[in-house]
Amino acid sequence: MKFRMKRKFSIKKKFLVWLLFLGFFFLLFFTQSQFGQEAKPAEQSKALKPEKTPEKIIPSPSNIKEATGIYVFLAWMWLSIIVLIYFLRLKIKEVDRLHRMGYFSEKKK
Repeated sequence: MKFRMKRKFSIKKKFLVWLLFLGFFFLLFFTQSQFGQEAKPAEQSKALKPEKTPEKIIPSPSNIKEATGIYVFLAWMWLSIIVLIYFLRLKIKEVDRLHRMGYFSEKKK
């Protein structure tokens, strides 16, 4: 009976994790970002006039391939972090199981 209760709780946990993951996915890929910021018309007219001050450079990807590469890199980083946390949890569960069995106790049979 405890197994069923534990399983229902884990299904709720998995659902919440997937819901959060999908939420972050949609926020990351489907929001309007300000990567390719264009200069305002007033700034463009000033840019045509020679100035003594150095021009302001806005760091951003120059094309869609670079912007997509940034998003793919971020997605892979988060995916690898999630997988590493999952493996860490598995190892912790295994060590807890061995501890409950008395594997690490000083009294060996």
